[in-house]
Amino acid sequence: MTGIHTTVKVVGSKCNYDCQYCFYLEKDLVLNSKKVMSLDVLERYIQNYIANQDSQIVEFAWHGGEPTLAGLDFFRHAVALQRKYAQDKIIKNTLQTNGSKLDKQWCQFFKENNFLVGLSLDGPEWLQATYRTKQGKSVFDENLKALKLLQKMNVEHNVLACVTQEYCQHAESIYAFFRKHKVKYIQFSPIVESKPSEQEQARGQHFSSNLILSTGKQAEVHQPMPWSVNSKDYGKFLVDIFQQWIKQDVGKVFISNFEQALTQYIGNDSPNCIHAQECGSSYAIESNGDVYFCDHVAYPESHLGNITLHPLKQIKEHSTQFHFNKQSRLSNRCKQCRYLKMCNGGCPKHRYLAANGEYENVLCEGYFYFFQQIEKYLHAMTRLLANGYPASYVMQALDGPLILTTSNKR
Repeated sequence: MTGIHTTVKVVGSKCNYDCQYCFYLEKDLVLNSKKVMSLDVLERYIQNYIANQDSQIVEFAWHGGEPTLAGLDFFRHAVALQRKYAQDKIIKNTLQTNGSKLDKQWCQFFKENNFLVGLSLDGPEWLQATYRTKQGKSVFDENLKALKLLQKMNVEHNVLACVTQEYCQHAESIYAFFRKHKVKYIQFSPIVESKPSEQEQARGQHFSSNLILSTGKQAEVHQPMPWSVNSKDYGKFLVDIFQQWIKQDVGKVFISNFEQALTQYIGNDSPNCIHAQECGSSYAIESNGDVYFCDHVAYPESHLGNITLHPLKQIKEHSTQFHFNKQSRLSNRCKQCRYLKMCNGGCPKHRYLAANGEYENVLCEGYFYFFQQIEKYLHAMTRLLANGYPASYVMQALDGPLILTTSNKR
């Protein structure tokens, strides 16, 4: 979607899970974020959001915490309000969930209203039970049951799989798990968090904010949490997954990490913010209507306004005070990198102070290794597209027959 995008936290940080690596649980103390959005704020948000879009398509992204804790009637009301204010615009909805509350009623609602449901599921229980828990117990059975129900009721869905340092050692097992359970759409999301300072701990933070803002605060030295991914290992994880996928699942399984690389390799804009040229058009909205620069940097310092008081276009103009400019803050290493157009320095939240005194993305080596290892496939596909072949054309390239796709399915 072009224009303004928001990730709305309808229950703030409220969640029935207590996953160790969750970056939003700390917002309960930092932002007093554990309330369900009122119906009045919901209506003002929907009206404001639609009215301030220049795009014909308006996409709502419902997140948390766990957004289903707001209840099914809340989302029925939201859909009714969308219809009320839509005018001639096309409304789309995505919802990210841990799946714990999903039943036939929820899935029927999603199906009838064309929701795209993102399910958080990392892989086999013996891996994810370490980090994804509820009162210290595994939540795997709930997650898997939700996946099977979404599949049975033909609800459009994908899987968001977090990648910790431990997971990096088990790429083959993780991918085999998703193949076994017939998952077709996957996004692998690296967990990168650093230890908070004493001042940050005092205000309730579990992780470092690493805010590089106009306030003069400088980037910090990365002090990774124990489960935060190592760059080289994450790059190898992606390559290990890619090597399995390319042999048997191209055109059958769609992995957004690979599609993003191909999309940018052929010269198109990134389908996600991490590798986009700039950031600053995807805001986090708390349950009270407060707007923050991004859900990964939703701290008091990045507060932009409130959707019940200010038009979103005005809030967007206000956001220029935050120096998250990706291009002006690229390191010399990035500027000279052959994969700059595919990476754009990655997420600014992941840029920490390096020994050379510059801001370096801690995933840099991993991204470079990944792009380097798959470049021959991207080059072959680009040549086919340039010669007018369809994206699903069966090609012979280096390791055998491949069916490549440019689908941008999430």
